[in-house]
Amino acid sequence: MKEGAYNLVNVKYHHLVLDGSGYESGKQLAGIICSDSGAKHFFSSAKLDLKKAGFSSFNALQENCEECCPGITEEIQGFADGLETSPDRIPFWNWTYSPSLGGSCSQLAVLAPATKDHHIYAGRSYEWTHKEEDLKLFTTRVKGKASHIGFSCLLFGRHDGLNEHGLLVSMTGGGIFGVHFKQRGPMFWLVIRSLLDWCSSVDDALERLETIQIAGYFSLMLVDKKDNAAIVEFADGQMSVKRTASDSSEPYVFSVNHYRQQGTRKFNKLNCGIINHSQIRESLITKWYKTHNPKISKKNIQTLLATEHPNGLCNHFYNDCFGTLWSMTFDVTQRLVDVCFSAPTHNKHHCYGLDDPTGVTEYPTVIPIKLSRLP
Repeated sequence: MKEGAYNLVNVKYHHLVLDGSGYESGKQLAGIICSDSGAKHFFSSAKLDLKKAGFSSFNALQENCEECCPGITEEIQGFADGLETSPDRIPFWNWTYSPSLGGSCSQLAVLAPATKDHHIYAGRSYEWTHKEEDLKLFTTRVKGKASHIGFSCLLFGRHDGLNEHGLLVSMTGGGIFGVHFKQRGPMFWLVIRSLLDWCSSVDDALERLETIQIAGYFSLMLVDKKDNAAIVEFADGQMSVKRTASDSSEPYVFSVNHYRQQGTRKFNKLNCGIINHSQIRESLITKWYKTHNPKISKKNIQTLLATEHPNGLCNHFYNDCFGTLWSMTFDVTQRLVDVCFSAPTHNKHHCYGLDDPTGVTEYPTVIPIKLSRLP
């Protein structure tokens, strides 16, 4: 169906709530995936390429994965058993340890001194193509780990999330694709999952990041309920950190799709061509903050996220891997998140905490694909 400048496509998203031990939650997930024959085949019949992943054996790969995110292999084992396949047939391994593409996105966080009600808020717009994503929001309550809510990548990784301790982690891409990685290690979705499972604060997360050998070009946003925030930029083994807190003269952070910190700015020469688009969003967020500070509200953030580029952060260029797949507004203080599945110009928000009942909820959405190309 066409609507003016858009081609409207109907797509289904899902919210999955899992609990129990790691093994039990993996088996629960397998039971859900089994209801879709195409998904069952995809998630149970991959051929592991150990050479490409950089390991001599599957055990060595699993050990590296466990070092980064303890307990994740137990979940995958439960999932494999539920699908009646071997764990090395799960596609998570190949993608997580091979140079891969990643989303684009914009994200920002404002601490209590900058907000109208003195809550800590964050906003995030995730851009990519609906043809290459899970389109699944998970609430995960695994025994021994922090419960959290966030969107999945290859089911077990996370693009973003907020955990029970009030730690928020999300990402934006560095704008660098198709470049050989010198640094070997897991991609961002396993790293984010590790932080959500095992950390309670920005300090915890930064300490853990120092222990992980991380591959790829991306930025993480970290926010906690104690009014701390940081942007951590990664560029093929190099890490640069910018922190802020409630007593800072600028109690906010943001990242888009180019590097802004001194230690990583030199990598912008490798940007794939979206740096101009990214710089427009950088200027937009900076102006938005100056306009609304110190009375920023959740509604201000949602309006910014729901306004179409170049006046806002919502994008409809799905054919160019730059369409808004979800929009999230976090109230870190109350540990709540408002989620819009697909573009907020055409779909409504849903509010979640961490206590939803176990099960699956389906959300039919409209994806408005712009007929023109990404500028």
